[in-house]
Formats: sequence, C-alpha cells, structure tokens
Amino acid sequence: MQRKCGSKKQGLWLLVALVLLAFGTAQAAYAETLEDLKEQIKVLQKKIEALEKQQDAAQKERQEIKSNAVTKGKGSGKFNVYLPWADTKVLLGGFAKLDMVASDVSAGDNSDADLYFYPRAIPLESADASAVTRFGAKQSRLYLKTETPTRYGKFKTHIEGDFYGQGGNQVVSNSSSYRLRHAYGELGNLLAGQTWTTFMHIPALPETLDFGGAAGEIFVRQAQIRWTQPFEWGGILFALENAETWLNTSDGNGALTAADDDSIPDMIVRLHYRKSFGDFSLAALGRNLQVDNELGDASTFGGAVSLSGKVPAFGKDDVRFLFNYGNALGRYMYTNFADAALDTQHNEIDAVTQWGGYVAYRHFWLDNLRSSLVYSYGEADNDVALVGDQVNKKFQSAHVNLIWSPVSSVNIGGEYIWGYREIESGEDGDLNRFLFSVKYAF
Repeated sequence: MQRKCGSKKQGLWLLVALVLLAFGTAQAAYAETLEDLKEQIKVLQKKIEALEKQQDAAQKERQEIKSNAVTKGKGSGKFNVYLPWADTKVLLGGFAKLDMVASDVSAGDNSDADLYFYPRAIPLESADASAVTRFGAKQSRLYLKTETPTRYGKFKTHIEGDFYGQGGNQVVSNSSSYRLRHAYGELGNLLAGQTWTTFMHIPALPETLDFGGAAGEIFVRQAQIRWTQPFEWGGILFALENAETWLNTSDGNGALTAADDDSIPDMIVRLHYRKSFGDFSLAALGRNLQVDNELGDASTFGGAVSLSGKVPAFGKDDVRFLFNYGNALGRYMYTNFADAALDTQHNEIDAVTQWGGYVAYRHFWLDNLRSSLVYSYGEADNDVALVGDQVNKKFQSAHVNLIWSPVSSVNIGGEYIWGYREIESGEDGDLNRFLFSVKYAF
C-alpha cells in the first residue's frame, strides 16, 4: 500500500517536472520568436519612414513646380500673366488701329493734324487749303504694366508708347518712330514718372474715335511726382509737375515760344469725389511763368481751376462735362493758347485769361452699339495791343460718332468732326472731317 502511494507521488512529481520543462522550453522559444518579430517590425518601420520621406519629397517637388509655373493673372487682358517667383502680375497690352480721315481742308503737307483733330491746325479761309484724305496707323499702341504687393502697398510700373514720333513718310514704307507716352511707377500712394497731368480727370473724357478730342479738354502728359490720399468717397491728389512756359511774343505774328527757363514746378491739387450718382473732380493749378533772356529775368504767377464730371443717365447712357478757367491754362487746355504774353520791349510777362470746356452725351443703342455727341469751346482774352491781331482768339469743335463692338476688344465706327478757329483780327476758318476707324485691342 505504501509502495503504491510512493509510486503515485513519484509519478506526480515526474509529471510536474515534465510540464515545467515543457513550459520553460515553450516560453524560451516564444521569447526568441517575439524578439525576432520586434526586429522585423523595426526594419519595416524604417522602410515605411523612408518611403514616406520619398513621397513627401516628390509631393513637395510637384508643388514647387506647380507654384513656379506662369499662370493667367486676374483681370482682363489676353497677355495677363502671374509670375509666382516674383509675386508679380505682368500685363502686356495695346491695340492696332487704322484711321481713314477725309477732310475738306488740309492742315499742310505731311501733317499729322490731317490724321487727328488739332484746333490750332485749322487753316484760315485765306489759306485756301484743299481737301485731303489720309490713311494712318500711327495711333497703334503698346504698353507693359506690372503689379507687385509690398508692405507699403502695391508696387506698379507702366511703360507705354505709340507711333506718333518723328520721321517717316508716305512714299514707300510709311514708317514712323515709336515715342514715349507714359513711363512711371507707383509705390502705395506715391507716383513718380511721366503720365497724365494731375489737373486732368480721365473718367470725364468723352469717347471719340478721333485721337485728338474736344477742343477745350485738358490734355497734357508730363513728368511729375504725385501723392494720392485715398478716402472712402474718392481721394485728394497733390502733385509737382514739369514746368514749361509757352509764350506769345509782342512781334505781332502770333508765334509761340517755349521759354525753357522755368525754375519752379507747376503745383496741382485735385479733389476726386466718386459715388454711385457720379464721378466728379475739382482741380486747382498754380504756375510760375518765367523767361530769362538778354534783357534779364521776367516772371509772373498764374493759376487756373477745372471742374469736371461723369454722371449716369438713362440705362447705360452718361453725361460728361468739363469747365476750365484761369490766367495760366495755356498749354494745359487742348486749344493750346499761350500761357502768357511777353512784352519784349519792357521784358514783362502778362498772363492771359482763358476759359473753355465741353459737354458730351453718350447713348447706347444696343449693348455693343453706342454714340457720343460732344460740343466744345475755348477762348482767350488776349491783349491785342501787346501781341497783335494774328493770335488765336476762339476755338470750337463738335464730334458725333457711331461705334460698334462686335466683340469686346474690337471697335469699328465712323465719326463726323467739325472744327472752328478764329484769330483776333476776326478772320476765321472751319474744318469738316469724316473719320472711319477700326481698332483691335489686345
């Protein structure tokens, strides 16, 4: 009995030992397998990380290629692109334009005034000028603009020219030199360079096919430095601009002389008011008129004011107007009267009081068919005793047109122009002209 019990106990302990041995062996094998798995997982993780880095690098490269690609910029213009590496929008534009001009009187041999209306070039009746028809493409234009954001505001540049430069003839090539119109930059509120005078209100200009325009309009491009202070309702503009004194002399032949002796810039301030009911401008001009000749230095101060606006009418129609007055309007008004009269005997400058302006109505017959009717007037109060009776006293002009735009970048139309010129002696002359033009903008 005891032997049997002892055998049972020995068998039990042997079984426990075998179980423990088996468990220990299994645990050791399991531990070895787990370490291998851990090592394999580490290797896989490294490979995944390497693949992710490669994928991120490839994605970044694709993004850089995409971000550095030239794309179309916002706004109008077929050649309007964005350069991401410079954060700059570039606009290349302009137009090609043909003018066919038939006049009942000619402004003179090979004169550009036979292609566009220039009041001073209207021949007097005594000139007995003959009719003339001219074709020309000189008004065709090219410009390049850029725009870049900065911490001081937008940085802009504008370079523009047309082909009304010197040279060329109508014999073979009809070539003509490219000439500067605009060349300026803007940084925030500050503009510097050559562009339209601050005294001029561009939105109020009438729409004419003629390159010249209304006789009494303000029309000057010149070098200047300008500050524009914007407000919610518009802005106030201050400018110093290039001075050039334009004089009638007392020799009695009506000749004009550019003195080119100016030492003080022209000073301009303009209030621009813009609301839904209209776009208005009130400008003031101050000028020191000066000449330095063999008799010494002579100067006088003059000024002028200009009021203009563009007012919505029925539908898309609008009314545009301008009124100028002062004793230093001179070359600032398209009539191009003398700024002043020079008394060559006493070497004194006498400022000439002048006034002028226009009224225009633009009517839309259809969305792509419109007409403008423009009447303009300008007059100077000359001292005949000083400058004689051959100087210009009065100008008038009228434009009426019909313009069709089959697509937004094309204008095709005809325009009738009447011009009138009168000198102090009472002699006068008038002009009747028909203009047909085709303009392709890009």
